[in-house]
Amino acid sequence: MLRTKHVNQEIFDCKSFTNFKNAANFSRLLIISSIKGYIMLAKHKLRRLMVSVRIENLTKSYRGKKVINDVTLEFKDKTFTTILGPPGAGKTTLLKLIAGIIKPDVGRIYFNDEDVTDLPAKDRNVAMIFQSFALYPNKKVYDNIATPLVLKKLPADEIRRRIKEVTEMLGISELLDRFPAQLSGGEQQRVAIARALVKEANVYLFDEPLTNLDYKIRETMRAELKTIFAERGGTVIYATPDPLDTLTMSQYVAMLNEGKVHQYGEVMDVYYNPADAFVGRYFSFPPMNMIPADVVQSNGRLFLKFLDQSLDVTKLADLIGSEKTVIVGVRPGDFSLETEKPESELVITGEVIITEVIGSETIVHLKCNDQRVSAFIAKIFRVMPGEKLSMGAKFDDIYLFRDSDKKFIGRLGRLLREGVKPQA
Repeated sequence: MLRTKHVNQEIFDCKSFTNFKNAANFSRLLIISSIKGYIMLAKHKLRRLMVSVRIENLTKSYRGKKVINDVTLEFKDKTFTTILGPPGAGKTTLLKLIAGIIKPDVGRIYFNDEDVTDLPAKDRNVAMIFQSFALYPNKKVYDNIATPLVLKKLPADEIRRRIKEVTEMLGISELLDRFPAQLSGGEQQRVAIARALVKEANVYLFDEPLTNLDYKIRETMRAELKTIFAERGGTVIYATPDPLDTLTMSQYVAMLNEGKVHQYGEVMDVYYNPADAFVGRYFSFPPMNMIPADVVQSNGRLFLKFLDQSLDVTKLADLIGSEKTVIVGVRPGDFSLETEKPESELVITGEVIITEVIGSETIVHLKCNDQRVSAFIAKIFRVMPGEKLSMGAKFDDIYLFRDSDKKFIGRLGRLLREGVKPQA
């Protein structure tokens, strides 16, 4: 293949061949040309694996509503980035813009430094995996996976090689002769992923691919996806409404809501330093508790009063400013049963509304001074509604947000270590 592709065609013309002094010269040229061919293919493969995606001031509207509103982001090559946000945030639209399925009203899209804004989807070498799997019901698994390769008119041997490699990696080799209706949800999702992987794309776009699967299959698929792309490389952009997808798989996260990016950065930096109340609440499972706290002045001191707590925050006066109310955020997973961790710095007591058992874990919903508070317990824990329960948390796990603009003030533990003392 390399010989016929990369050696100058005149070498194989009989008349031209007489121009060579002897067969040794011909052989030497053939070897050199073959080496050049291998180098070209190696460089091509390297370029395929090293593509960054940059979008600048991207805007897309439907019926007068901005679904994507002036979004600027850069997805670094060979990284796994999540676009995290609720339904209707604009995640799918953003992926379709990157894929070239739709065009932006304003803004540009770059792969590395190449402007691909006006490049057709078929020429972008992008693979997209949909929430609905989008398998052909009348085609067997083999033919479903082969579809993008057939469209590219690749040789049958190359198609078989790629399908064999990918299906063995995903553990679905024995499913190749089945139809989609004969597969479980997890198997169908693996087939959809295989179809994307055989394309050997520059960029892989995932549109909520695990949403329709039960939680046990989701756990398995998260681990598999992380392993696959750690081994194969490639730039992955993964849209999801589930914070656990981000925490499990991603290196970077873009927090998207109502078409706007609220924050972008490394996953754990965003997790521990949310830009605002939306990021703090949404980037949490279950959602972060947001408890309003009154800002009260008394005897020249400044206090936060929430639930049954009164905290002296006089040294935070400049940060709190003229706010009348501050939002106190605590992730449910940062609460613990007070009987198990009596060293907790903040203790709240409430009446149990209901306990939700999810697999081997439990979400407890409490009513505390007319405020609903959730706690996440990493075991099966049953308490009857109406019973009293005390939950504790560390100050390092408490987040403060301004009520006026919802911006992040800081984590309470750090602020308290600067000299603020709780009041009894």
